[in-house]
Amino acid sequence: MLTLDNLESETRALGERVIAPITKSVDEDGRFPAEAYSALRKEGFMGLLVPKEFGGLGGGDVHHAKACWILAGFDATTALCYMMHNVATAMIAKFGSKELQGEIFPKIAKGDIAIALAYSESGSGTHFDLPDMTEQEAGDFRILNGRKSFVTSAEFADYYLTYTNSCKLKGKRNNWLVERNSQNLVHEHNLWNGVGMRGNNSKPVQYNGVKVPLSRLVGAEGQGEDQAGLVAMYFITGLGAIYAGLGNAAYTCALAHTKERKYTNGNALCDLEMVRAHLATLYTKAQSARALVLEAARSFDSGEADAATKIFACRVNATELVTEICSLAMRLGGGKAYSKLLPLERYLRDSYAAQVMAPSLDVVKMWLGDALRK
Repeated sequence: MLTLDNLESETRALGERVIAPITKSVDEDGRFPAEAYSALRKEGFMGLLVPKEFGGLGGGDVHHAKACWILAGFDATTALCYMMHNVATAMIAKFGSKELQGEIFPKIAKGDIAIALAYSESGSGTHFDLPDMTEQEAGDFRILNGRKSFVTSAEFADYYLTYTNSCKLKGKRNNWLVERNSQNLVHEHNLWNGVGMRGNNSKPVQYNGVKVPLSRLVGAEGQGEDQAGLVAMYFITGLGAIYAGLGNAAYTCALAHTKERKYTNGNALCDLEMVRAHLATLYTKAQSARALVLEAARSFDSGEADAATKIFACRVNATELVTEICSLAMRLGGGKAYSKLLPLERYLRDSYAAQVMAPSLDVVKMWLGDALRK
């Protein structure tokens, strides 16, 4: 049974048993990692951040980061889809009413419910804190209209955490739990064809007059912006963890290759002094990325004043390092890497998403700079 104490070993076991065998096909076919998503549900991982009183594990940001880091070592797409569920769960745990938590959390803990984030919009790009989506009052309901441009895990998650403009408080935002099969909610198909992260099933979702009960409002009216701040903390930590895990996978693959690649004289590739120097660089960068992610998550869980700056920095660090790690690993992989006999080419493609995924690298750097000058 999954616990916080065995989280790391159980995550690795799931990765080896379920994720590793499907990773290649997920990338080549651009298909959602349904087997992995189902296993994460069945084995209790969706309840990682659900409070214990509702049957969850009661984990924090450190546990979130560790799980995402390990999963990314097997498949960054799976880690991304799982990470977004955790982000939504953490936000409901902090802001959701007891009634909403009592209804939703036991089902999440059992694996019956998974959540996706519906934040990004074409009009605001990577600045997902500026939604265009509107609301209209309708008695005990709100009517939502608008379009979310990238909803990861669309049609596989059961609810979409949807960010809107409040129709009651001008300039304020709301978060809603919207059921995937709601009437007038339309999924646009056959649009996602990513360079990397090819299996996340990210697609636009139209809210063409979607009727949502007021009981699905997360927290108080107009509280969405404060909630989005918490979403950002878990989301950015998670992205840092995923790309740190991806970088470590590239280092591990390159190391194994340089040990196994032999010349006719019997020497291994890693016997060359230059190659050992490159391996030292890869190891140092991979460890740096992981260490800052875990320190940022620890700082956040502890409520330290500089937690946000560390979280922003861990994302910047992991994003910049992962492409460097993957590029150098490709050089060490040589012909086997470029002919796709090693997974390094996939790792490199997956790493490119780190720079553009909302909030993008440039946006996070601006946030970090603003936080540092205060």
